[in-house]
Amino acid sequence: MPNFYIKKLIVSGNGNEPSVLEFDEGLNIICGPSNTGKSYILECIDYLFGSDNIRFDRKTGYNNIKIIVDTDNGSITFDREIDSNKIKVHSNDHRIESGDYRTSGKKNISDVWLRLIGIDEEHFIIKNSRYDKQRLTWRTFSHMFLIKESVVFQEPSILLPKQNTAHTAALSALFFLITGQDFADSDPKEEKKIKEARKKAVVDYINKRLSDFAERKNELNKLPVGDEEYLQEKVENVLAEIAETEAKITDFVNRSKQLLKEIYVVSEQLAECNTLYNRYQALKSQYASDIKRLTFIVEGELHKRNMHPNSKCPFCDSSIPSLQKEATYAEASHAELHRIQLQLDDLVEAEQDLIKERSVLESKLATLNSEKSDVELLIKDELKPKIAALKATLYDYRRAIEIRNESVVISKYETTMKSELFEAMIEEESEVEFKIKNYFSRDIIATLDSYLNRVLESCKFDAYSSAYLDPSSFDIIINGTPKNTYGKGYRAFLNTVLAISLMEYLSDKGKYAPELLIIDSPILSLKEKGDGVASDTMKAALFQYLLDNQAHGQVIIVENDIPDLDYSNANVIQFTKDESYGRYGFLNGVRQ
Repeated sequence: MPNFYIKKLIVSGNGNEPSVLEFDEGLNIICGPSNTGKSYILECIDYLFGSDNIRFDRKTGYNNIKIIVDTDNGSITFDREIDSNKIKVHSNDHRIESGDYRTSGKKNISDVWLRLIGIDEEHFIIKNSRYDKQRLTWRTFSHMFLIKESVVFQEPSILLPKQNTAHTAALSALFFLITGQDFADSDPKEEKKIKEARKKAVVDYINKRLSDFAERKNELNKLPVGDEEYLQEKVENVLAEIAETEAKITDFVNRSKQLLKEIYVVSEQLAECNTLYNRYQALKSQYASDIKRLTFIVEGELHKRNMHPNSKCPFCDSSIPSLQKEATYAEASHAELHRIQLQLDDLVEAEQDLIKERSVLESKLATLNSEKSDVELLIKDELKPKIAALKATLYDYRRAIEIRNESVVISKYETTMKSELFEAMIEEESEVEFKIKNYFSRDIIATLDSYLNRVLESCKFDAYSSAYLDPSSFDIIINGTPKNTYGKGYRAFLNTVLAISLMEYLSDKGKYAPELLIIDSPILSLKEKGDGVASDTMKAALFQYLLDNQAHGQVIIVENDIPDLDYSNANVIQFTKDESYGRYGFLNGVRQ
């Protein structure tokens, strides 16, 4: 939970029905058409922050503003009449004393707000280069988290107030929020010693860098490096040769695949030949058996003619009757034998043809396998090693170019650093000036940069690549372009992103954090000519980011139209400017 959050805003007076807005701890969105009193909301809150002026139409009859704030220890009510510098405070938080406070002088309302974020003691900050001091007040930095419509698209940084003379005080206040250091005990004499020590450190650093550069250049000069045009020509030639060799590899790989297909076909044909040859052998064996059988029959018939038949039975010695002449099989067997012999002759002839065909196929298969082996050997032993050698040569040439470029860059750095060294050494001693920007360390700026980049990336800023906080202007540089070069819609968006980033940074890393952000019209004018689609994406992404990141404090957004998203986890207050439905506007009974 944040240190505090605004729970309720009440505007009343002269018998008018009080106008009340209730807020939640996280995201609050007030939306609706123009002239419904939305901007009055920021004016009222700012007035109770201690502003001397309020842009408020007295003719409305409303003349009293009240807000109720909730804390971990209770609630506090702030009550102020318009055109009065007295603010009544009623508190049941033991840290805050009830009573009448003023916008200036003793018992200042600023002390109440500072105490709510943990600043209990009085602090003085540096307000200009002469080390003059002023009291830290809530209003010294409130412009960083309460951003009105008239300034949301301003060209200067949203972290800096409009008055140039107040820049040092504002940044001193920000530095105090980050670190807790207020420079109240700063001594210009001590600062002069620090300046002299810093100057010596700069000179020593530059000399050390120049020594390092010289050492590195000597190392680079020992390496073989040719002319830049020569090296570039060599790189192009090697790339062309690599491309040519890779094309050959592709051709040979395709040829190898084709040979494999042909080998498969010939192998199938050879397998068929072998199968047919085996069948021929079985058939020859069958024919040989048939010829042997028939020959046996024919020879038997021939021997039978030479035998005399018995007239008596060898057992009983009785006469055997004469039988009719038995039929002979010799002629039929001889005819069958002749037919089979002819078939065998045909089979032998077919077998010879098959053997010749098989020999041709075996020869073709051997040729194909040999060619395939030669192709694979060429790819493996010649082309691929050639590619590897060419790539190694290409790396050497590119490395040579890098060495040459590094040497050129080092020379440029040497020239720049020599110039900086000369300026540092001849710098005249002058009265020490307080420069608050010098106190923002690299770590502080780098961490802020990381928050900025995360929010910008999440919010899908058009053509986003990189961004950083410029320590001289304390403003965003995005993709190398300063924010003030963008149109006002994009400036409003970037100012909002910076304010969100600062709120989250202080909440996570700061010594003290308001944990409050109030912005009027962050996207109202974003839809610029030619950028409609991209801007709609940015709008939706910004509001989605606010919906998804509510742990850093209370956010109050005032806007005309809001993107079509799921706002179930936000407090949305909508004004309709229509008598027939909803709430017309902020102030009850006021029509514009």
